[in-house]
Amino acid sequence: MSSETAAAHETSHRVPYVRIYWILVAALLVSLFLAFMEHHMLAAALIFAVALVKAGLVAGYYMHLKFEPRFVVLVVVAGVVCLFILFGGLLLDIVHVYGG
Repeated sequence: MSSETAAAHETSHRVPYVRIYWILVAALLVSLFLAFMEHHMLAAALIFAVALVKAGLVAGYYMHLKFEPRFVVLVVVAGVVCLFILFGGLLLDIVHVYGG
């Protein structure tokens, strides 16, 4: 591989870690400000949505899933699906035992 091709490949996978960091800090501040909303259920839902965006950014950039082959991403997605199935099954048991 020529040095020009290697340099082009390297710059195409350059990740803006500092920019992603500041986006995560801004999302944290948004979550903190949302905690002071009058409607607590809406605030909790919005904070959860911001947390999902932050988790996606961390998984995509800091865990390099954005640059991995698709089968690696599918393995991670399958694990998350199994996690939700486990939580769903346990949630039904917890509501049955402790009431809802």
